Amino acid sequence: MGELTESDPFSPIAYRYRDTTLLHQERSAYQLIEVYAHPFFGRMLVLDGVVQLTERDEMYYHETLVHPVLHAHPAPISVLVLGGGDGGSIREVLKHGCVEQAVLVDIDDAVTRVVGEWLPQMTASLVDPRVDRVGMPGAAFLAQNTRSFDAIIVDSTDPVGPAAELFTDEFYSLAVGRLTPNGILVTQSESLHFHADFVTRVQQRLAAHFPIVDCLTQAIATYAGSWWAFSVGSKAIDVREPARPPVDGVRYYAADVHAAAFLPRSVLARVQAGTF
Repeated sequence: MGELTESDPFSPIAYRYRDTTLLHQERSAYQLIEVYAHPFFGRMLVLDGVVQLTERDEMYYHETLVHPVLHAHPAPISVLVLGGGDGGSIREVLKHGCVEQAVLVDIDDAVTRVVGEWLPQMTASLVDPRVDRVGMPGAAFLAQNTRSFDAIIVDSTDPVGPAAELFTDEFYSLAVGRLTPNGILVTQSESLHFHADFVTRVQQRLAAHFPIVDCLTQAIATYAGSWWAFSVGSKAIDVREPARPPVDGVRYYAADVHAAAFLPRSVLARVQAGTF
């Protein structure tokens, strides 16, 4: 056994995981892909030295990213996931029986292949006939595609390198044009502890395109800063109010979780003003 030291360029600290075992390592055309085993967290997906998910706690991330916005929509039929090649977000999307089409756009097919080999429970839903997979950058897909979606879920890595384009004003302008009249966008937007200024920028950029902007948070121990933010832009729907009962098969999400996940409005106002 060895020790994994996470090298996160977007964080002021480094995490160390003791007693880890390297199970797989390869370099794709885009990034270094590694899978480790840990006695507490189980198998871990690491990209370019940064932990992306662990068996122990990935549901907190994926369920918070997906379920509040989809439950706020009365009947999401078509959902677009940008990033998320590990399959976790698509798995949660497909728990909504009203979804007829889920499009997964990820730049690196190697991530899906490696996760399918070492964490097959993550990618099992990708064989569902409702899923279309596209291998290209997310912003390029939006620019070239004219389909409309009820929800766009941005399940990206940290906003550095190729992922940075998924957080720009230009990207949000494209996204709002690809949403149906009741459409909702949600994006992971880093840690309120370590990256409050970044969360503010995302909120302000969304507000330039969406009439309703909000923010969910969730504690995730394996993400630097722990208090993770998920920014939401909605064209018409108040995402704080679920429109449907919780779907089956969730491990963490529930109606009271939905209500508690949103930042108090007083805190949200300070985040959006850049005074948090």
